[in-house]
Amino acid sequence: MNIDQFKHKIKQAIQVGTTLDNPGRGTSTVKALSDHGISYLRGRSVIYFSFQDIFDTFEHFNGGKVTSNDLKSYRPIVFDSEANGHSCNCTFLFMLLKEMGVASEIGGHGVKGSPYFVGIFPAHD
Repeated sequence: MNIDQFKHKIKQAIQVGTTLDNPGRGTSTVKALSDHGISYLRGRSVIYFSFQDIFDTFEHFNGGKVTSNDLKSYRPIVFDSEANGHSCNCTFLFMLLKEMGVASEIGGHGVKGSPYFVGIFPAHD
């Protein structure tokens, strides 16, 4: 799957106004979809997440299990609030991949020793 096919799959799975239930508590609501990424509302913050970062992460972990800790180590500038990223992108990615039908249900408890995780189904071209 190339990035254009991936973006198309995202836009089939969610639209502006789609609300996803965050694991733990709260929601994330899609505010905008552009050619380059997604903006979503989490609490009172609007967070931008580029399609390139989503696609690169999907490709990197394709066919395996990935935890929020793995994401923070892989690309902290995207997934770690302590590195000027957004930790919310971890769970948003998991929810998005699940909505797209390319990942399992979210597991874990979102705490030390039990981070959130998904299994990403192997992509076939």
